[in-house]
Amino acid sequence: MGQVLAACPDVHKWVIMDRDAVERWAEGRVTLLGDACHPKTPYMAQGAAMAIEDAAVLSRCLDGIDRDGVADAFRRFEATRRGRTTRVQETSRANIWLRERTDTSWVYGYDAWSVPLAA
Repeated sequence: MGQVLAACPDVHKWVIMDRDAVERWAEGRVTLLGDACHPKTPYMAQGAAMAIEDAAVLSRCLDGIDRDGVADAFRRFEATRRGRTTRVQETSRANIWLRERTDTSWVYGYDAWSVPLAA
């Protein structure tokens, strides 16, 4: 172990920053996705995955929508995603992933292309 540490010229420590999800993800025809609206601590390694899922669901909500429907599509996107992103955010924040439960299907079995969209 001493050789590994000796081979590392610099070691940096920093705090893990955390914040709650924003109350509202969209305003008019502008929306946020991923860590911009629901940041994750690194304990589940799901930050990028949530952003990719957001993009897939958002694209489905925008499919066939004209300019006048964008704000409603953004509200639908948020309503569809908020429950899942909250659950992942809270599980990651508590740092209990796979410690208290070993069923991973709720994370890895999610299909952003077929999840029902909110009304």
